[in-house]
Amino acid sequence: MAAIRAWDLGVVVRLFRQHTGLSQAAVARLVNIDQAEVSRLERGRKKIRDRRQLAQWSEALGVPDGLLGPLPDVDRPSSMADSLGNHLTLPDGHGQLLLPAGRNLPPTALPTLTGPVASLQGDALLLASSGEAEAWSRMLLRALLAVHHSGDGTERYFVTDVRGGVRDEAGRPFAIPMAYEFDDFTLGILWAAAGFDSAILGDDAALYGELDLPSQDLSGVGRQSVTLDGLTDGSQMLVGSRACARFILDQRDQLAGDPVFWTREQRGEEAATWLLFEHKHRYLELMAPARAHDGVGRAFCVPHQEVAASPMYERVLLFLAIALMESYGITTWVTDETDLQQTEGFALVPGHRAAIATWVRAESAPQTALTSGARSLRAFAGITGHARAHSVTMGSTSGERLAATSDYLGLERAWLTHRCGQLAAVGTTGLARPRSRHLSLDALDRACAYVAAELRSEAGDPVGATR
Repeated sequence: MAAIRAWDLGVVVRLFRQHTGLSQAAVARLVNIDQAEVSRLERGRKKIRDRRQLAQWSEALGVPDGLLGPLPDVDRPSSMADSLGNHLTLPDGHGQLLLPAGRNLPPTALPTLTGPVASLQGDALLLASSGEAEAWSRMLLRALLAVHHSGDGTERYFVTDVRGGVRDEAGRPFAIPMAYEFDDFTLGILWAAAGFDSAILGDDAALYGELDLPSQDLSGVGRQSVTLDGLTDGSQMLVGSRACARFILDQRDQLAGDPVFWTREQRGEEAATWLLFEHKHRYLELMAPARAHDGVGRAFCVPHQEVAASPMYERVLLFLAIALMESYGITTWVTDETDLQQTEGFALVPGHRAAIATWVRAESAPQTALTSGARSLRAFAGITGHARAHSVTMGSTSGERLAATSDYLGLERAWLTHRCGQLAAVGTTGLARPRSRHLSLDALDRACAYVAAELRSEAGDPVGATR
């Protein structure tokens, strides 16, 4: 019922098929589209926002008019706050924080134990120790301890991972840093960390065999494939991104120079892989240019409609991933040219070679190839040249580019600076400690520290200033 009223057609179609027993191919014939489109819709990889198409689907599936809510306003960005009554709240006592499904990540429910603030100690709020809190602190599954605090007429919540809690000198209450205030910033971190943890841990045995294989010989021109059958979408993202990273690293001698990159990440869910996947952080370290911002760049294609459709917590993650690139001396460009969004991912040494490596929104397995064809090189050079010349986040310094990126993504700069500074000071491990061996928060911490320094510098504040 809720999915119908919210026009979440992926959920509606899946439930419709479960009730009727129809196959995806049969549903596709009802609406006169390909079966692959139905599959992408159910998995959240395709969204329908056109009002005429929404009406067509409701008629084909026989959805009664009385169950339909108003057609969604396509210009209105969605957010987690909307689903929680425009206010992020947690129930007192035992409860659950319900994190929504992404395009690839599953919905996640985090057990939460919430209580009032016992006292304040510096920049931390203390949750009174109890037998229940002690028991929760030993919980192996991901769960949260939370406190609520009233100030200025508003109720604010602060959360910590049950295994990240800190005690005072007397060993009594649990201390939750004020940096862990529950807002769109921390929500994005929790959403991505919990979603990927859940997906990857569910495939741990399969991933052990897939990811620990010896490096393959990927130097040939033909495209390579990785087996993804049976894995969750989150695990497929891990395997696909690792295969592409390994391929480009193996081709460094063939590329013979510092390349410029074209990447397909458009949403925070895709970009969060840079912040959380341990192998992607190592890849960035290995591929960092010898001289910062000396011709090496990475281009993103993020059209206006993707920004408008992204909740704030996903836009925060995309911003932090871009900041991470800048922190390694890689100049970033963002183009809003919709015609380029299906371009394959690649690393290009102009006039020499290009390594094609595509896993984001790939239809099946990740695709890799090495090419020195003149036509391909000219096309790739034209694409990166367009992104560089027409970037919507243009700036002569990293701070200027990050400021422009925050503006384009609709994120308030002072808030980003303040929140990044807070989290850089205490680290994010206490907030979203990974359970999977394939995840790490090192890149996230680095991005937060870099944003705090660069945006303060851009605003003319001393680097060590606080707000």
